Amino acid sequence: MRNEQLAEKRQENILDKKLYLLAELDDASQLEIKEIEKIIIENGFIGEQTKDIPYHITLCSFPTEMENHLKNLLENLNGRYKKIYIKYSSLGLFGLNVLFMNPDMNMELIEIYNELKENSFEKDYDLSAHTTLIIDEPENIMKILPKIAEKYKGINGIIKYVSLYEFFPARFIKRVELL
Repeated sequence: MRNEQLAEKRQENILDKKLYLLAELDDASQLEIKEIEKIIIENGFIGEQTKDIPYHITLCSFPTEMENHLKNLLENLNGRYKKIYIKYSSLGLFGLNVLFMNPDMNMELIEIYNELKENSFEKDYDLSAHTTLIIDEPENIMKILPKIAEKYKGINGIIKYVSLYEFFPARFIKRVELL
């Protein structure tokens, strides 16, 4: 029954496509987070999170009709912001089915978020900065959480790109590199 429910959920997501602006982490940060991902996989968990995109912080979501506007918005960011150094100091949960890394908030991330939000037509999206590790059933999250927490010492990361993606299925559209 679970596979049928997942298939139905994915079909609903396909019908509800959206565009997302992502604060994407650099390669070294990606590798550090992949070490946490190994703990998840080695313990037999897969999860429902999107696996074919880089680790990131979601900044904003938009309707698909705004693709050209968002490409221009990204182009306007190009060369104006520096890479953002962030520290993931804790783990967090959304309900009991999403386990994420929680970055310490910083002004540089807030500045980019505010610019994107102010120059968009979707001003109701609030920043809840996080990087998802696994989305799964609560009992699976509760099994893997202590194993990750035992080894988790925090991660220093760098946001190197702001990217535009469409979901679901995932489609990369555009990326700008921060200085």
